[in-house]
Amino acid sequence: MSIAERGIAPVRRQRRGGMRILAVGSVVAAAALAVVITAALHPAPAAPSPLSAVTNALARTSAQSYTFSLDTTVRTPIREVSSDLVSGAYDPRQHLGTELLTAHAAGQIKRAQIRFIGAYLYTSVSPGSGFGELWDKSPLAAATAAGMPPGDLYGFASDQTVSPSELDVVLRSAGTAVRDSGPVSGPGWTAIKYTFTASLYDGRESVSGSVYVDQHGRVRRMTTITNEGGQKGGEPFLTTDRNITFGDFGAPVRVTAPPAGQVKVTSGEPYWGFYF
Repeated sequence: MSIAERGIAPVRRQRRGGMRILAVGSVVAAAALAVVITAALHPAPAAPSPLSAVTNALARTSAQSYTFSLDTTVRTPIREVSSDLVSGAYDPRQHLGTELLTAHAAGQIKRAQIRFIGAYLYTSVSPGSGFGELWDKSPLAAATAAGMPPGDLYGFASDQTVSPSELDVVLRSAGTAVRDSGPVSGPGWTAIKYTFTASLYDGRESVSGSVYVDQHGRVRRMTTITNEGGQKGGEPFLTTDRNITFGDFGAPVRVTAPPAGQVKVTSGEPYWGFYF
């Protein structure tokens, strides 16, 4: 009688199959153990805190070219004081930028153009504003050294580039709280919305708002609400709402200098223009 007829072969095949199953199981278990050991020895990096995520995004966005739109409204409890709309583009690497400002205040409309070209700043304000020549040219270093003018506790000035990094002074103040408020989206992008609250100048001013950080770590939108308490002499409480959007990251920014015959050179501090 042959071995097959005695029924031995099926038993041996079953044994060999069982050995293969055991061998595969051992390999899987060893691989799983290796994964556990690797994860223990090389843990995944901790996610950045909301504050770090926002400040890193501000720095990343400010380091490349971008376009922007800034809408500002200042109110008292009983009336609107002023509103400004600014749009433009800036390239920090090439030191090139352009801004267009339309300001509404006291029933008047004033417009200004600002150009940043290398080491110089050009400012042009619409007629009727008391500004003589069509364009004022001044060293950009003078504007940087002067900083924000006295009395402007928080905001942008026409001789300072509109940059996301302006928010750093608020976020780095003592007592600032930043929170992850979940996912948001816009035209062509998705982001995480971070909200914050801060108190400045010994409690005389409070700032709250939000920063939208997209999937590439760039700021897409910033909103702020600044509340200034009543000042001496019974001046009313002021609220400033700002909404800033950014886009066209990395795109070239092209700016040309005004005609020489339309320019007045200023050797000292630049023309302050308007605040927005």
